[in-house]
Amino acid sequence: MSVAGVLVVGGVLLALTALTYGLHKLPHGTWSLPVALLIAGAKGLLIALFYMHLREQRTSNGLVLLTSVVFVAVLLAVCVLETRTRFRPTIPPGPFPVEALPGAMEDPRSARPPEPAGPREP
Repeated sequence: MSVAGVLVVGGVLLALTALTYGLHKLPHGTWSLPVALLIAGAKGLLIALFYMHLREQRTSNGLVLLTSVVFVAVLLAVCVLETRTRFRPTIPPGPFPVEALPGAMEDPRSARPPEPAGPREP
């Protein structure tokens, strides 16, 4: 890769970094994360293609890159699907009925505060 190509790719990476920083200051709501991930993915792709020379070596390195991207995508998909199909945890009934502990109040909200200590006025 020529010096001009390195400088162009470096300039694009700096521009994408500035774009990421500038967009983080703006309120996007739910779009903040997807936009940031898209920009980060573009920067990673530029680095892999140009600085790691994957653009020039299309066979084995490309296959390794494709395999790793597919593997990460499958793992993320499994994580998302697993969390979407979870059941709400339930407390199974025990073999013994729930009993109040000795000295425990029946309903703590109905209890009166303790009397203040000291002499009472007649």
